[in-house]
Amino acid sequence: MLDIRYEDEALLVVNKPPGVLVHPTTKEDANTLSARVSQYFRQQDWNLNLHPVSRLDRNTSGLVVFAKLPEIQGQLIKQGMQKEYLALVTGVLPSGHGIIDSPIARKPGSIIEREINAGGKPCKTEYWVISAAKTEAHLSLVRCRLFTGRTHQIRVHFAGIGCPLWHDNLYGKIPGPPLRHGLHAYKISFEHPWTHTNLEITSALPDDLNLAWQNSQP
Repeated sequence: MLDIRYEDEALLVVNKPPGVLVHPTTKEDANTLSARVSQYFRQQDWNLNLHPVSRLDRNTSGLVVFAKLPEIQGQLIKQGMQKEYLALVTGVLPSGHGIIDSPIARKPGSIIEREINAGGKPCKTEYWVISAAKTEAHLSLVRCRLFTGRTHQIRVHFAGIGCPLWHDNLYGKIPGPPLRHGLHAYKISFEHPWTHTNLEITSALPDDLNLAWQNSQP
């Protein structure tokens, strides 16, 4: 079952649930988001190949874009998209608004984990605090905008300032559910390659993250 947020003859935007991989791996293929989109195309009797434009970590929910034609995929990747996220972060942030401008590199000895490293690639995240935590025991709700698209960017940046994401099992302090952490891709904006109109597609904070945030408040 797909949660479709936008569709036309050129592209498809779906809302990915947490715990689902976007792309198949050698160990997991059948239940990925790509497999679900391919199945949807077959059910519509469309002879379409899969052309992914964006991706999310398994434990992140939110909007993912697929093109229906290779030329649309190429145009969208070339022009880029503005992506915004809602994040639940632990503890008290240093200010209500800020820019984290720290390079990120692969952590030595790991094929998955990243770290802030002066020798890494330039990386910038802007954030606005929607609701600030009162103490270290509470969660802050934060809106984030990416200027770059590095692997684990938001997760690494907030962990780097001492406020890792809620239940981030890789960069956080307190273990959480194996298939969920506090990050949701809630808005994506771009110019449509065919119509040249500006599209803005949104997906509200999911119930599970909203409940976690509400339960952490005093």
